[in-house]
Amino acid sequence: MKTDAFVLHILPEGARHRLAGRAAQAAVPNFSSDTSVPLSQTNTASELVAARGMRSRWSLTTKRLVVGSLLVAAVLLVWHAGDIVRPFVWAAILSYILLPVVGALERRFTMPRSAAALIVFAGVLAVIFGGGRLVVPRLVDNARDLGTQWPGLAANAEQTISDTFDNLGLGDLNDVVIGPNLQDLERQLATMASRNALPFVVEIGHFLLEFLIFLIATFLMLRDAPRLFAVIQRNLPREHRSDFLHVLRDTNVMLGRYIRGQLILVTLMSTVTTVGLTVLGVPYSVLLGLLTGVLETIPFVGPITAGAIACLVALGHPNPFGWSQLAYVGVVAVMYTILRHAEDYLVIPTVIGRAVRLHPAIVIFAILTGGATFGLLGIVLAVPVAATMRLVLIYVRAKLRDEDPFAPLSEELAATTESATEHGEATGVRSGVRA
Repeated sequence: MKTDAFVLHILPEGARHRLAGRAAQAAVPNFSSDTSVPLSQTNTASELVAARGMRSRWSLTTKRLVVGSLLVAAVLLVWHAGDIVRPFVWAAILSYILLPVVGALERRFTMPRSAAALIVFAGVLAVIFGGGRLVVPRLVDNARDLGTQWPGLAANAEQTISDTFDNLGLGDLNDVVIGPNLQDLERQLATMASRNALPFVVEIGHFLLEFLIFLIATFLMLRDAPRLFAVIQRNLPREHRSDFLHVLRDTNVMLGRYIRGQLILVTLMSTVTTVGLTVLGVPYSVLLGLLTGVLETIPFVGPITAGAIACLVALGHPNPFGWSQLAYVGVVAVMYTILRHAEDYLVIPTVIGRAVRLHPAIVIFAILTGGATFGLLGIVLAVPVAATMRLVLIYVRAKLRDEDPFAPLSEELAATTESATEHGEATGVRSGVRA
């Protein structure tokens, strides 16, 4: 045995592997002809076969190619699936928002996960159908009235602008600027209404199917989220698992602040704007209020657009107070300006802060890009995705510099809280309130 070991030691590495392979093959007994082989010899033969199989492990390059190919195939599948994926993404968004509620019920009342998920899901159904019963009929009425009365609103707006031009001595501009553009707008709206009648009915059926899938997927994600996360965690490479989980936790904290803050902001601004427009007698107040709340998520452009739309509607609607039409529009504009400043100095510092710390130009670019690529879903996910990419880039930059990546990530999350606190204190000083 010593002589064999010495010979194997002095042989080149390739020759040693070939001799070891032949020795392992010779050591495997023929089980088909001899059924009296002891169990110890069988185990030894199995170990030798397993040892030979370990030499066929994939190289690092092969592993990367396989993983990359699977990721590309998954992205292409999701991309071509299109509308099929959309209800699942909406369900994932809603589940992500409600998962803390399910976890709190599970811990507080020591109930099974399925029961907690069912309670939260029942609450979601109550909000959707109960709120829809109160709000949807009003929205439908507003949309129907707008569809029937827009010619009168356009004529009133044209008359108001024409009178203003006449008072300023610019009456000739009316025939050049206002008249042709308004007539062209009327023709476009009429053509659009006649062309989209049948597709609208088809879209309703498509929407109901997606809505059913959305509800089912929401309940399943609420119930099985811990299992899904455990599966992902088990399949992560061990050497990168702690880093991935750390980045995921930081991203979860940041996105949780942002999403919950945005929901509160949209709800608050929609409600206050609807009440204000109703008091001023502006028609379609519910529709305009909801539109204002949604557009508030877009920096600068969104609030200006919402205010401009409300002012145009007020311009074409005879005001109930006996004011001049321009004064009526001015009051609506002042209301939007006051609400905008109240949002900037009171709501955002308290509710949101600078949760994502993205430059407004980046936010606008992300929203426009997401909307152009994925529609409404892209608009909703644009800012969270951009904020997540920012944290990932911070991690990658630290790794490229051979630095600790977790220190800048922790500083980033701490900075969001500090910036919100400092902003709130500065607002309190400017408002004459003690911080």
